[in-house]
Amino acid sequence: MNLFKNLYKKAVYHLKRYFRRVRSHKSIYKNNVNVKLLQRLHKKRVPTLKQLGKIQRLLSPFEQTIFRIASVVFLVGLVWFTVGIIDSKRVHVAAQGGQYREAVVGSPQLINPLFASLNNVDSDISRLVFNGLMQYDENQKLITDLAESYEVSEDKKVYTFTLRDNVVWHDGEPFTSSDVAFAIKTIQNAQVNSPLMVSFQGVAIDTPDPKTVQFTLSEPFAPFLSSLTVGIIPEHIWSDVGPDRIRLAKSNLQPIGTGPFQFEKLKKNDAGYILSYTLARNENYFATKPYLDEFIFEFFGDYDGLDGAIQAMREQKVDGLDFVPYDLKDKVERKHIVLHTLQLPQYTALFFNQKNLPALKDSKLREALALSLDKRRIMRSTIGDNGQVIHGPILPGFPGYSTDEMKTRDYSVEKANDLLEESWEKISGDTYRETLLEERLKEWDKSQKASSSTEEELASLREEAKKEVENQLNTELQEAQTFYRQDKKENVLEIRLVTADTKEYRQAAQMIAGFWQGIGVKTKLEFIPAKNMVKDVLKDRDYDVLLYRMIVGSDPDLYPFWHSSQTKYPGLNLSLYASDEVDKLLGSARETSDPEEYGNIYKQIQEKIFNDVPAVFLYMPTYTYATTDKLQGYTFQRIFIPSDRFSGVTSWYIKEKGKWQF
Repeated sequence: MNLFKNLYKKAVYHLKRYFRRVRSHKSIYKNNVNVKLLQRLHKKRVPTLKQLGKIQRLLSPFEQTIFRIASVVFLVGLVWFTVGIIDSKRVHVAAQGGQYREAVVGSPQLINPLFASLNNVDSDISRLVFNGLMQYDENQKLITDLAESYEVSEDKKVYTFTLRDNVVWHDGEPFTSSDVAFAIKTIQNAQVNSPLMVSFQGVAIDTPDPKTVQFTLSEPFAPFLSSLTVGIIPEHIWSDVGPDRIRLAKSNLQPIGTGPFQFEKLKKNDAGYILSYTLARNENYFATKPYLDEFIFEFFGDYDGLDGAIQAMREQKVDGLDFVPYDLKDKVERKHIVLHTLQLPQYTALFFNQKNLPALKDSKLREALALSLDKRRIMRSTIGDNGQVIHGPILPGFPGYSTDEMKTRDYSVEKANDLLEESWEKISGDTYRETLLEERLKEWDKSQKASSSTEEELASLREEAKKEVENQLNTELQEAQTFYRQDKKENVLEIRLVTADTKEYRQAAQMIAGFWQGIGVKTKLEFIPAKNMVKDVLKDRDYDVLLYRMIVGSDPDLYPFWHSSQTKYPGLNLSLYASDEVDKLLGSARETSDPEEYGNIYKQIQEKIFNDVPAVFLYMPTYTYATTDKLQGYTFQRIFIPSDRFSGVTSWYIKEKGKWQF
């Protein structure tokens, strides 16, 4: 802009200069009487356009060239200056239109708020399609959504909600209080087996009129409002579906909701795998309508690789990536990609299944396993410094969390070995190897008793079997493990550690196995595809120790994670922990509305869990989300669950337009 201003000034300077030379030309202005006469008659000192057209006759060829250049520069400068003035009075604002494509690892299964919490993909899509009575705003403050207002009785047991007037379902049917009652009663139905059932136990529902719904609790429950962020499903769609068939219904993949986006289409391959899922802008949305015309999910089998989600992001085939693995962050960082690091209340822990492995009932063994782990080293090797070491189930920012009063276990192999010495004696690695070799050869000998082979043939076959067993033991036993532990019955201590087959969990599990082998614990690792963890592992609690990440969410209530009634699926008590004292404290926490008392109760719960060691709490990671730099309007920094990144989705935009500003 300054360059053209300077050129403009130079052009004006040269034009004035040539005009002066024209007026001072001796042959015209001094000696030509006719010109002087014309000047007196017209009384004009500035040339007319007609006169300017003939100015070239007075200039030399070189001067004519300079004049033309100066004239062009003058005109360009004038245009540029005008555009600058116009641009300064116009601002760029969001405009409706455009598609946003997000790469997601996984696939949709049940896009239904009753089950969506079991699958991140389902939870993401449900967040855009459905609304709850309440919601969290961009500051994570609880506000109304489908509800216009609410009142709470003095005894904190009755919640009365008035619903909005202008809400309709995606198919045009009106939204009423009967939809709310139907959705919550369906969650309460044991046959439906919703993981949300525990949040609505003992809650009675009444609908005095189509715009009013009332909840009556048997006891005060402070976090009840946060439970009502669950999406509401339409009664007219689901009422004819039996509770035993609700997971099989077509509407789980083609949902009808009230949210800002509605189902448009899905694309499958020949094997039936869903490749993409398209949501369209809901033109009848009751709140601020989204700017985006379409929100498209593209599904991938993995983050890394040529066909992975990250490669699609780098090639700009998609506009967002649902999650950036910590070890792959450097592959995502590019000029056109923006990384959003979000605070998320979740933690990674080791859960001890005492029912699956009786040896884990020994509290000293559990404590020794905890003491032998260098948590900081495990965290840094898996997620770098993108997290925080933790020592209990209560996370920073939640009631009861206090670094001053928190108990911790410092990494100490010496203390771990001292605890194990009381019940588990050491045997050398060579001794254990020889014992296993003899046991397996004895089994082979038994299997050959009915054989018709000669003694020489059997001896040759036995030698081959011995070599095969030795090769098996080379694979099975870690050379670095110099000793093992066995009880008084000579049963070797062996733990089956199960986790998801991801790079982060693999690294963490291998380090944990190394630490445990260092105190004589034989550790067998088993990696399960992430998408199969629920049905193959969590459902039947099929593990001795589980390495898993627990998402706490917005509700500080620890009941679903540690109450003895939640040991069976879909409960989230993954340690199958049972403590009468903790059960009682969890019940008391649900009944109090006093924040100070609530915090004190949770401190007691944390201390009891710490002493009982049903789990080893490792670290709390951050959550990184990637978007294209073309996307505007994203402002979130703290979320409760991954799908909360869509809380302000109606403000996202890609298209822009100019707007006058005076």
